[in-house]
Amino acid sequence: MRGKPMALIRRAASLLLIISLLPAIGLADEATLRISLPPVYEALPIAFAQEWGLFADAGVSVEIIGITDDQERSTALMTGNLDAVMEDMTRAILDDAGGWDVVITSAAASRPQTGSISLGLVTTESFGIDSIDALISSGQPIGTTYRSDYEYLLDELLAAHGLTDGWMNRYMYFNGVLQIAVWFGARSIPAAVLPEPYISYLATYHPANGEPIYIVTLSDFSEVDPLPSFVIFQRRFVADHPDIVAAFYSAYTEAIERINETPRDKLIEEGLDVVIPLFFEGANPASIPQEVLDAIVIPTFNRPEEPLRGQFNDVAAWMKSKGYIIDLPSYEDLVDLRFIP
Repeated sequence: MRGKPMALIRRAASLLLIISLLPAIGLADEATLRISLPPVYEALPIAFAQEWGLFADAGVSVEIIGITDDQERSTALMTGNLDAVMEDMTRAILDDAGGWDVVITSAAASRPQTGSISLGLVTTESFGIDSIDALISSGQPIGTTYRSDYEYLLDELLAAHGLTDGWMNRYMYFNGVLQIAVWFGARSIPAAVLPEPYISYLATYHPANGEPIYIVTLSDFSEVDPLPSFVIFQRRFVADHPDIVAAFYSAYTEAIERINETPRDKLIEEGLDVVIPLFFEGANPASIPQEVLDAIVIPTFNRPEEPLRGQFNDVAAWMKSKGYIIDLPSYEDLVDLRFIP
């Protein structure tokens, strides 16, 4: 008889334990995908998908966390404070080399509209530099993001002009493109690698009581092959929540199609609160002059696509030659293509 009450007590305790775990189980099934986006055009479809409620319509909860510093974004991914990021190829390889268990799920690319560019090596008229050769002769440094695709493309561009590795050591390094835009806008660096829309913004924005900036584009990088951004996930998150990743890609792809079909003026009107915070953290969209908004060109976005193995291997080899990584990464181990629609 003594055993029966004890059995009932154990069953009751087990039942209470199960009941106490139900909220946690529910939270696990409804996990929120935490993602951070860099200030690049390729991130716009994800930001618009959130603004338009496409993620919610697909049944996935997404939180976009603003981090402009590339190193801080990678650290947040490493420490588990993010489940996913969009980042460039170089940073993705660095994350893998650092021992972080991540997986590349797709490449994200865009094509500039006719007559516009996506990336430029730029200076201002005040420095009196009108060509790459003049930049070389001037001895002035170039601002670029450290250990990034922009640095890789800059190396490729300058190598095409016969420059040596020694000259390339005169780069001024930054941890984010917004930092470069601020320094370049203040004329604190003579030349820089900048993407759109920063070039158009700086060319049209006239600061109060200040002189306008007259930008000279030394190169649009058409001499080298462009590189896409990557969507990166924690491998553990993909393993635990493949349904969430699939729903994310469904909404992401829908946003790309919708953006490509929407007139540019309507996109700016509907997405001002999306575009400005992504590229200019802390800026009030209402304070942006109309001439600046008119200068913003929205590119055409590619659907999520497979990373090119040749580009991946070329960038990895460049990183090893620069001493940024010790061992070459395995494309097969790092890339998971099953979620590309």
